Amino acid sequence: MGRNTSVVEEDDFVASGPTHLETIDWDRPDHQCSVAASLVQATYVLESDRKRNQKLAPPWWMTFGFELINTIVDDQDSSIFGAIYRNMRYNDQTPQAPHFVIAFRGTMLEGGNIGQDLSHDLLVGDGGLGSTSRLKKAMENVERHISEFGSEGIFLVGHSLGSSVAMLVGANMSTKGIYLKTFLFNLPSCLTEEKTSRRLIARFLQITPLILGLAGAVGIFPLATVASLGMAASVIMIDTLVVASGIATLTSLAALIGASVLSMQKRMKQGQRTSSFTPYVFVNPGDPICKNWVTYFRNHLKEKKKSPFQLAGFVESGVLNINSTRSRGMLEAHGLRQWWQQGMNLLKLEEYGS
Repeated sequence: MGRNTSVVEEDDFVASGPTHLETIDWDRPDHQCSVAASLVQATYVLESDRKRNQKLAPPWWMTFGFELINTIVDDQDSSIFGAIYRNMRYNDQTPQAPHFVIAFRGTMLEGGNIGQDLSHDLLVGDGGLGSTSRLKKAMENVERHISEFGSEGIFLVGHSLGSSVAMLVGANMSTKGIYLKTFLFNLPSCLTEEKTSRRLIARFLQITPLILGLAGAVGIFPLATVASLGMAASVIMIDTLVVASGIATLTSLAALIGASVLSMQKRMKQGQRTSSFTPYVFVNPGDPICKNWVTYFRNHLKEKKKSPFQLAGFVESGVLNINSTRSRGMLEAHGLRQWWQQGMNLLKLEEYGS
């Protein structure tokens, strides 16, 4: 769940970035959103640069007066999945400006990343992400940074899979009395109605061998990875498999939940609460991966209704932000670029709390 293409143009700030933001007004929520999303994109591009021996990432942070002070690396595949940026103009800006931004990228459907990233996507659905080495590495880096610089002025930001990581880090820190401003772009909702969940899981299991066999045949996954995905297939649904010129691309992964959806919450110690953790959740209604947050916020948090939906996660309160600009398909709706696009119609709803 993350970036859908490996086109170099997407990495080029001049071609794809928010070049219209010549001056940043940190008192404007849309400017905060644009810069936060740009720094997540910087983290994607850092990983692309590492693999391609290119240097396209720096403009994504330098344009806004930031410097890169640390990268967060996955122990399993040595990929960069997170980064820490320092705002060099912090002392001259308003209190709304961040001093540091800690960003986490989402899934990269490219060689060298897809196996490890998709294995984590699977774990979003069954609540297992919190026990992974990647989450542990993220927590260690955030805690180390806070011990050195303090917790004031830190933004946590992430996109798709990376927003799940940011959510867990933010929620875990809140149990220690540390509340970090958190931006979650296209956060996987992991919500589904119980009857619908059972029906879709049953249907998905019927076609799983075909889908995964095709993915292995055209080289999306190594055969060993195909086998492991098959074992875990009961917790995900692959929305779209696009085959063009002999190359298959997974364009979306939407997690389904069954009896195990609450296991992530059960990993929290008894008595711990995260109601003071209030992330900013950015949703596009055209994105099937995150759109159910609208239902969750309005039914669970605002109207206090007994909802037919369940939540896999720790969001007991939050600020819902909806991009009401019409997207040209699911890929654009789940993309990161929309959150810095000029002319974006961002509808910010009131804060919801449990």
